Amino acid sequence: MKIIKPLILTLFLIIFIFNLDIVINSTLSASYLFITKVFVSIFPFIILSDILFYFNYDLFLKNVFGNIISKLFNVSKNSSIIYILSILTSHPANAIYIKGMLDNKTINENDANKILISTYYPSIAFVIGTIGIGIYHNIKIGLVLYMITFLNNLLIGVFLRGKDKYIDITYQNKSRLSLQDTLSKSISKAINTSYIILGNIIIFTILVNLLNHYLNINNIILSIISGMLEMTNGIFMISNLNIDTHLKIIITSFLLNFSGLSIIFQTSSILKDYKIDIKKILIVKLIFSLCLYMIIIWLKY
Repeated sequence: MKIIKPLILTLFLIIFIFNLDIVINSTLSASYLFITKVFVSIFPFIILSDILFYFNYDLFLKNVFGNIISKLFNVSKNSSIIYILSILTSHPANAIYIKGMLDNKTINENDANKILISTYYPSIAFVIGTIGIGIYHNIKIGLVLYMITFLNNLLIGVFLRGKDKYIDITYQNKSRLSLQDTLSKSISKAINTSYIILGNIIIFTILVNLLNHYLNINNIILSIISGMLEMTNGIFMISNLNIDTHLKIIITSFLLNFSGLSIIFQTSSILKDYKIDIKKILIVKLIFSLCLYMIIIWLKY
């Protein structure tokens, strides 16, 4: 058993060396994707979230939405800001917000796991703008896809709410940094988090392109596998397939709700200092995404 891991790593090393062109081109395309699609939506919101916490916006959302969210999902009222901002931003921003509240000790790890699984939202701009208007030239398609994602997260949150009463942790006093210090700290955090995300996207893009190079897989299956590894690339691959548009939208909805291993691994990297059940996230998201996928096909046909 001890020799298996070195053999696998050696195999990967050989594959990478003999396919440097694929590795380099994948890195370039992943970096371009990151800069144009991911960084522009994630970076400013990491900074914005710290500024919102600085001005106690989380307390405002707790007072407005706390009772509804805590009763619906059986989590601390303090988590209201995570649910609201996750809907408005893009994953893995949910992990960033959760880490901030865990660092401040305003939610516990039990709540963090429940919140994390039920707040995987793609960017509204990406779903409605890029997919709906840009790819399918129909804003209604983008709206429907986003509403399905919202429903999926809602159902997961209710399903995992559990019977144990949540613990509403007494709000901790925040260190009163100056706004300038808060901005400086937020920018550093945003840069470090962005590097983690970029690294994950590059690795999964390389894997997808190597799969495409070595395996003679049906284009539809390859696109789905690619999307399950790295969601954004998979969705663009699906859009270029020569299949019925309705089927493209159904598969796209499945990929949006599963989120992709790249996103989930980014989450794991961001929350590496806490006990986050990644296996549970994978299983729950896969089951709910498949169930939703089957329901949509049944309704369609």
